This record gives sequence, structure tokens and C-alpha cells, in this order.
Amino acid sequence: MSQGEALTIQTVDHPQGVIVRIAGDCNATFIEKLDNELDRVAALHPPLVVLDLAGLEFIASLGLGSLLGFRQRIDRAGGRVRIAAAKPAVLDAFKRASLRAMFASADTVDEALN
Repeated sequence: MSQGEALTIQTVDHPQGVIVRIAGDCNATFIEKLDNELDRVAALHPPLVVLDLAGLEFIASLGLGSLLGFRQRIDRAGGRVRIAAAKPAVLDAFKRASLRAMFASADTVDEALN
């Protein structure tokens, strides 16, 4: 089984919140890496987290579950999570998992920050 493209995650502080750039393939091989970074961000209790998915090529159901759990933790702390710049195939994965309505989305990171 191919591991696909390595998952990269970059977190950037922004005056309105935090931008988390997720790129590559979010599959079972890399889920621990994603969970660890999302746990770190959630511990900061940011008012807004923008998940910049412009570079995300694929997301497996485990990755979707991680993002949902993260959104729930941020929501309980009074914050918001938005997805930005997701490719149609990634948005389709959210839709197939019936999670599309759980995440506000925007075409760009700038739009999501406003």
C-alpha cells in the first residue's frame, strides 16, 4: 500500500486567530501527526481557526474524524473553525461523510478570516 504524499502541517498565528495549513495526503499513515498538531492548537483556545486546505490532496475518514473532533473542542471553548481553499475532491469527502454542514467554508484564507 502506498503512503501517498507526506502530510505537512504548518500553524501560523494571525491577529484574528490561527491558520493551520494542511497539505499532502491525510491518511492513516499520518493521522497521529495531524492529531498532535490539532491538540496543540486546541490547547491555545484560539477564537478562530482557519484550516487552509489548499494543498490537501486527499483526506481519509480518520482525518475527517480528527477535524470534526477538533472543531468540537474549539466550539466548546467558544471558538470557531472554518475551512478555506479546499479542492473540490476534498469538499466532496466532507459531503460524503455528511460533515459539510459542520464546517463553515470560504474560497480563500482571507475570506475565512473575516
